[in-house]
Amino acid sequence: MATTAARDDRLTPNAKAFLQVLRARCGKSRETIITKGTAANIMARSTRTIRRYLDDLIRYGYIQSEIRTNRNGMHIGLVITVTELAAPFFESAKGLARWLAETPSAVFRPFEGVVAGFQGRTLMSPKNQTPISSLNERKDTSRFAPREKLRNEERGKFRPFST
Repeated sequence: MATTAARDDRLTPNAKAFLQVLRARCGKSRETIITKGTAANIMARSTRTIRRYLDDLIRYGYIQSEIRTNRNGMHIGLVITVTELAAPFFESAKGLARWLAETPSAVFRPFEGVVAGFQGRTLMSPKNQTPISSLNERKDTSRFAPREKLRNEERGKFRPFST
C-alpha cells in the first residue's frame, strides 16, 4: 500500500488500518467484494463504524464503492475499488522506473556469508549458538552426574586436621 494514506492526518488510525485490510483483500487486483458485516467482523467494530471508515476513505479519494445487487435488486454487498492514491508506487511502470533511477544500485554479493571450502553452508550466527567444539566433549548425563561431580569436588578440598 502507498504511504500516502498512512501519512494522511485527515484519516483516523482505524480508517488507515481498514484501508490496509481492503488492500490486502484485493490481492493483485484493484477491487474486492465485501459486506459491511464481514468488514465489521474483521475489524472487530460495528457496521456503523465501518460505514464511517468507508465514508472517510471515499471522501478523500482512496477508494470507490458500488453496491452489488442480485437479480431481484437486493443489496448483497459492496464492490470496493482501490484508487491510484492507495496503490503502491511500483504498480505503475512510471513509479517503479522513477524509484529505480533514484536508488543507487546495490553491489551483488550472493555468497558473502559462505565459509570458504564449504559451498552451501553459511557462517554460524553468534547469537543463540553453541560452538561445535563444546558439542564434541563427552558429558555425563546420568541422573547421578551432579552428585558425582559434587563428591569429586569435595574430595579435592578435603584436608585432614593436622595435630
